[in-house]
Amino acid sequence: MGIAAIILAGGRSARLGGVHKPALEVGGASILDRVAGAVRGAAPGAAIVIAGSAEGLRDPGSTTVVREDPPFGGPFAGVAAALPAVDPDARTVLLLGGDMPRLTPALLTALLAAADERPALARDAAGRLQPLCSAWPATVLRARIRAAGPPENLPLRALLEGADPVAVDAPAGALEDVDTPGDLARARRDA
Repeated sequence: MGIAAIILAGGRSARLGGVHKPALEVGGASILDRVAGAVRGAAPGAAIVIAGSAEGLRDPGSTTVVREDPPFGGPFAGVAAALPAVDPDARTVLLLGGDMPRLTPALLTALLAAADERPALARDAAGRLQPLCSAWPATVLRARIRAAGPPENLPLRALLEGADPVAVDAPAGALEDVDTPGDLARARRDA
């Protein structure tokens, strides 16, 4: 089937004092380990490309680490830097935030099943689509990155312009990310 995953783990973590969020432990594992584990549970053998830092990843398995250019250029720049490291034969690419400790293999499996010709994005209970929990036909993602031009400081939502994504309902809490000390405390309490 040819599945790859891009995990964005390159932000400054300013609201957490500059601590690398994906390396923080939640429920006995780093957030990055939890995200990678959800990928491996949904798509065993999937190649994982981390845009940013792999700090906190205990089992690198088949991972590649790239850095966005310029460093801290934003999520869009991270995707643009990671995509060339994705196997050209990959049919579908998961695009995931590295600060989402409650992602589940079941949600990622549903996204992969829905991303046939259009991207599939997780939808929270309020109806918001989350581009950092999505699955993309690789050809569509590559075409959108090329069409966007220079990636620095482009919002990730630029990928969605005219994309007509499929919405996949996420379980309660699955899309919660860790941006603040309060978010981290909540994630640890709920783990």
